Amino acid sequence: MRKINGWTIVIFLAASLVSFPGSATEKISLKIEKSLPQNKLAYYNDSFDKLREDLWEKGSTAHTKEQMSNFTLANMSIEKGELKLETKTGGFSRNGLGSKYTLRGDFDIQVDCHIDFLKTERGMDQKLDFYVTEKGKELKKPKAAVILLLKRPNRNAVINSVYLEKGRPLFQKPHPIGNFHGTLRIVRTGNEISTLYKKEGELGWEKMGTFPGMTGEVTVGFSLSNFIVRRTSIQAESSISATFDNFRISAAQEIMEEEI
Repeated sequence: MRKINGWTIVIFLAASLVSFPGSATEKISLKIEKSLPQNKLAYYNDSFDKLREDLWEKGSTAHTKEQMSNFTLANMSIEKGELKLETKTGGFSRNGLGSKYTLRGDFDIQVDCHIDFLKTERGMDQKLDFYVTEKGKELKKPKAAVILLLKRPNRNAVINSVYLEKGRPLFQKPHPIGNFHGTLRIVRTGNEISTLYKKEGELGWEKMGTFPGMTGEVTVGFSLSNFIVRRTSIQAESSISATFDNFRISAAQEIMEEEI
């Protein structure tokens, strides 16, 4: 299998939003049929007590030449059993992890995350995302499903659900979120991808959206950055940080490992 770098491709999450039907949140329970047994899935679960280089490829990139001319990787570390990402000041900064394996068929994945947004920062964005990207060397503009936590200057923080098809982002209606301590979840059943979240201490899941037409193998990733794709200049006088913990594949019909 070809080495996948899908985590560098995602995320064209810019200011012009294209809405997608069915944006209301709702309670949901999804079940994956014919999943691999838990003892096989357990290998891919990650508590981030150390960096699992057998599972993850680290690193990220910018979107444009202007951003690349002043780009640095955000810091990545393991602290107190969590993965911590922290952007650098003075320029465009981003980092994240992308899976070295792909998921086939139906799946149910989730990750805990924690981000406290800066309230007064200007001249940069604050963006955390959790996503799956369809892989394939023939795909110049692969499909992707994304859960996005975003705070832009002088705006409230929101959580959103995004679907990328042929490079065109289709957004659900964003929901005000504030600081986020909780769990992000992506589920595929058949040809539909659903995005959900749950705040810490809550029992029920909130479904943000369901998108059709994404059936190929996918890689998994998440990242933190201080810019969106259309930002052309940045001040970044402060760093932003987020932590991730307890990544787990609750169900999956098939997992394909990268050939060495």
